[in-house]
Amino acid sequence: MYCSDLNGYDTKLASYVGLTLKHGLVFYRLGKEMASFKLRVIWGDDNSQRLTFSDGMPASLNVLSKKIENECGLQGQQFRLQYMDKDFNEFMNLTSVSDLTDKDTVRVVFFTSRSSSSSHMPDEFSPLAHCNSSESCDADNENSSAETSDADILSSSTSARSSLWPTPFILPRFSYDVQLKLNHGNSAFRNNGQFLIPDPKLKSGILDALAEEIINYKAYPSDSEFSDVAKALVAKHPCLKEQGSASGYSGWKMSLKFKLANYRSKLRRLGCPEVTVNALKHKPEGKHSPAFGVKKPKKAEVNYCPVFPAGETAESQEKMRVELLAEQKKRNNDETVRKMMDMTFAYRRHEVVHDSPLVADFRSRWPALFQVREVSDWMFPFLYVIRVSLLNCP
Repeated sequence: MYCSDLNGYDTKLASYVGLTLKHGLVFYRLGKEMASFKLRVIWGDDNSQRLTFSDGMPASLNVLSKKIENECGLQGQQFRLQYMDKDFNEFMNLTSVSDLTDKDTVRVVFFTSRSSSSSHMPDEFSPLAHCNSSESCDADNENSSAETSDADILSSSTSARSSLWPTPFILPRFSYDVQLKLNHGNSAFRNNGQFLIPDPKLKSGILDALAEEIINYKAYPSDSEFSDVAKALVAKHPCLKEQGSASGYSGWKMSLKFKLANYRSKLRRLGCPEVTVNALKHKPEGKHSPAFGVKKPKKAEVNYCPVFPAGETAESQEKMRVELLAEQKKRNNDETVRKMMDMTFAYRRHEVVHDSPLVADFRSRWPALFQVREVSDWMFPFLYVIRVSLLNCP
């Protein structure tokens, strides 16, 4: 049996979670679609709105705050979120999405300035709506939760992503000049039905922003996901709809595919492991076709092939793996083992993605991964989704 094909490896567990990877071997893959998750959002004195997450509870505070920012029209404003605590029947600062349940009420509290925000709440607990990218927001949220790593899918030392593909896709904030042209184009479309024919600079600005946003979630989106992005673009900016196209966005979809392919080439030159794994030099002999055996995340996989922690190399990670074998045999050493397992997560992922080792071989190299404590740690984030411990499932 190979680590890349774990069907039947643990039928009891797989019936609830289907096995993908965390700590290099098993991450999370739900066998069934999660139920939709609804929230009531209040902002201002007389404004409220219903938000629905079709894929279930949002994966992080960043995803939640970004959804609220776009759906409620709060772009460019700084805010933090509070939720109605059922024990005290008062609004409390929201520091983790695990505090939320379906049909909860969330309140938006605005900051008048950056300085005033610090007096209300530490920066590490403030999901600000003006973050420049989801990666920067994720880094802040991950650093803030270092004390409660049991609830983290991955720790801040190795995680490049913390969010699944959003449904519907949330458009990024374009540069000022691009947004200005789009606003004028939308006004002209509403007034007289005139479509905007984007010049090369405008089109490039739109595609660049979309490609950067897509790469925050996936390096290899599916055809339907490209459609999601293009559809969201023309829905928010109807002046960009294509005349003569059945969907109104097929040209944008094709342009996005080419733009992201060029973006991946740039990342490959920079050594991004998620795309270098598909370089021609890594293809089997006689199979030197770019389209052959492309390795990319399966559904629900977030950190498919992360980079090594800062300052680490394959050699230093292998040395840590050998040290881990000795540490794992010591008594009352769970915390040290846990930290070392977290630090070597990227190394294990590279091993699985590149080599697809046998499970028996993988277990001999990483015995700590198969301990009950490690399995319990990676199952914890799903407890608030399915509301039952997977270890106690019948």
